[in-house]
Amino acid sequence: MKASIWLGGDKFEIRDIPIPEIKEDEVLVKVQRVGLCGTDVHITQGLFPSIPPKILGHEFSGDIVDVGKNVDKSNLGKRVTCNTTSSCGNCYNCKNWTISRCSNEVKSTGAFAEFSVMPISSAIEIPKGMSYEVAAMTEPASCCVSGTEMIDYKSDSKIFIIGSGIMGILCLKFVKEKSIDYIVVSEPNPIRRKMALEMGADFVVDPSSKSYEKDIKRLKGEHGFDIFIEAVGNPNLLSEGISYLRPRGQALMIGVHPEMSNLDYDLYDLHYREIKLFGAFGRGNYFSSVPERIENLGLEKLVTKTFNLEEINKAINLTAEGHGMKYMISP
Repeated sequence: MKASIWLGGDKFEIRDIPIPEIKEDEVLVKVQRVGLCGTDVHITQGLFPSIPPKILGHEFSGDIVDVGKNVDKSNLGKRVTCNTTSSCGNCYNCKNWTISRCSNEVKSTGAFAEFSVMPISSAIEIPKGMSYEVAAMTEPASCCVSGTEMIDYKSDSKIFIIGSGIMGILCLKFVKEKSIDYIVVSEPNPIRRKMALEMGADFVVDPSSKSYEKDIKRLKGEHGFDIFIEAVGNPNLLSEGISYLRPRGQALMIGVHPEMSNLDYDLYDLHYREIKLFGAFGRGNYFSSVPERIENLGLEKLVTKTFNLEEINKAINLTAEGHGMKYMISP
């Protein structure tokens, strides 16, 4: 099969390698679409731990084309979204953390390739009319569901989101489902600001504009925002957003911050104002239920362009530069 092998840094090489063998409880999936993720970008920049050489790609969908001897053949031909890890349901992490942190996980093979192998439990059938593009967004969507479910909401909550890339938009959609009608999104990219409005934001602000501080002061009101969601992965933006919260406000880290980065913030202020800071990383317990939740959210419009496997560097560079919304690979 054809696969894009990450060799470290921004170096990828297309190789013809054997199709992975499937074990008795596994399936072989023909990969149809893979989403470019900020984590893929961070890996190539050395900001997220990963060791080359390896096949990257973890947001994907496809068709089951072969099954192990313990898997019913009725699964052949099913259109699926693919979880990156399995779970046992019995270990300490499954019972006390989330199933996406299972100590006995089996990883799916990387998706920047024509085929991927995974346990049958990691291949979740998608709704009949769902596109492969939307199905490939199940992974980031489940991360956003898991994060936004940590927060306590009120009907009159004022919410501030920094970043309207894919994670910011998905958080926006899931928060909107809670009948919240005061969501402010900060985003420097005009294309993404427009998308935020189309996807339900009540207000958008441009952090590069001269009126930004005045706009924020007006929108947060006398006491501040109730909830802040950082959807970029930038410690400076996390500090900024926390400063706009009311006493006992809640801050959610959805954007993945670089390893060993630090929060430059007055901890006395955090302590005195009794701010709650949540870290949200991974799919929680939600992956298998998310396809039905995102089926009718209009996420097709988030796909900016689809590239072939040989164009992976171009797709990663565009993702890193913040152009467009979501880039896909079609192996």
